[in-house]
Amino acid sequence: MEKNTKPSWREILAFAVGDGGCNLVWTTIGSYLTLYYTDSVGLAAATIGTLMLLSRLLDGVSDLVMGSIIDRTKTRWGKARPWILWSAIPMGLGLVLMFSVPGFLSGTGKLVYASVTYIIMAAVIYTACNLAYNTLLSLEAPNPRDRVTMSSIRFFITMCTVLFINYNCNKFVAGFGWQGMAIIFGLIAIALLLITFFGTKERTNLEENTVKNEAKADKMPVSESFKYLFKNKYFFLLTIIFVLNYTILGVNNGLRIYFARDVLGNAGLMGTLTLCFILPKLLGNLVFPYINKLLGKWKSMMLGYVLELAGVLIMAFTDASFTTAAIGLVLLGIGGIPHNAGLFAMVADVIDYGEWKTGVRLDGLTNSATSFGMKVGAGLGSAIVGWGLAWAAYEGSLEAQTAATIAGIKTVYTIVPAVLIVIGLITLFFCNLDKIYPQIEAGLKEVRAKKNH
Repeated sequence: MEKNTKPSWREILAFAVGDGGCNLVWTTIGSYLTLYYTDSVGLAAATIGTLMLLSRLLDGVSDLVMGSIIDRTKTRWGKARPWILWSAIPMGLGLVLMFSVPGFLSGTGKLVYASVTYIIMAAVIYTACNLAYNTLLSLEAPNPRDRVTMSSIRFFITMCTVLFINYNCNKFVAGFGWQGMAIIFGLIAIALLLITFFGTKERTNLEENTVKNEAKADKMPVSESFKYLFKNKYFFLLTIIFVLNYTILGVNNGLRIYFARDVLGNAGLMGTLTLCFILPKLLGNLVFPYINKLLGKWKSMMLGYVLELAGVLIMAFTDASFTTAAIGLVLLGIGGIPHNAGLFAMVADVIDYGEWKTGVRLDGLTNSATSFGMKVGAGLGSAIVGWGLAWAAYEGSLEAQTAATIAGIKTVYTIVPAVLIVIGLITLFFCNLDKIYPQIEAGLKEVRAKKNH
């Protein structure tokens, strides 16, 4: 039996860059696809919002299916890593196709093209890649503290990637066009995902009871796997939190360019506003393992919601200016620190809870909460952006928007996230896994000790 159950720093970094690859694809889609569709392709904002929401609801089914497939995958590379390999090139290619709507198509043709490429990318390719990537965390790091460290480094890389996208996307579009930008980002994404595949390994087979539990999961019907999953109350709570958090992020990312250009009057502020939001997360992810030791994941996340709420309310109820926007986004960024590293590490705790309660470990299926929540949340966020722009009577063909439209953009950008944050606080209140994790850990150790004798 292999004694090394702790990931090396080389492995941690190899794992971390994979999320950079995922975000080069998905953050670019979330932040710029609506702008591309409205201003370059000529699709209606409300139509785009509805398209994105409907495709994400379809994702809910594909996430659960893919989670079950991962749990039943057996290769020499493990069960999550191979899907990262198999989906890397389709991820890059899918990004290019989404930003390559043929100009010769009619309006209906363009909508059909956008719908097909978006659904295939969201419901199939990104589901396989990102769900496998998120599942890899619990498979690579058996120890909860190692998971927090890996998540922290992961999101440091993620924030750097998001900054790179927001500072350079417009420049690449100006120099190479939307398709050229997508080709560049897609190639980099493929390279980063391949680094993750070749630089990591799975460790759950180190423990005999885990092997038995996974074998039991392999043999049982898919319907029975879902029965075990749905016995895990924390799966539902965590899924709701993921949906809420990524809806908030989707609204913030999707409307930030409109907020900078139309509300603040300067599209060039997009990068700086993103820096105000990302830099606190960038630095905070490096110190979050220490914050976690002091407060734990649950208390840190509760405090994070309070700071996020303060940030959006400042922007909502003060006159629009760069100063108030910067203060609000900094608070939003600080509050988001535990909701990056802490939330993804909590998924592994939910997996442990499910194994403790049912005797069956469902890594892939439980991690569908992350993929489902991220994509449905991002879809809701994109839908809210589209519907919000339509509600505010936004016209992409105008050089300047009306005062009523500008006020509407500001309202959607701030009040909608405020309401979602309050719902998140209420949901998280009932999801205190930190309180019972010592009991979970002791129970699993006892079971493993019995099975090893």
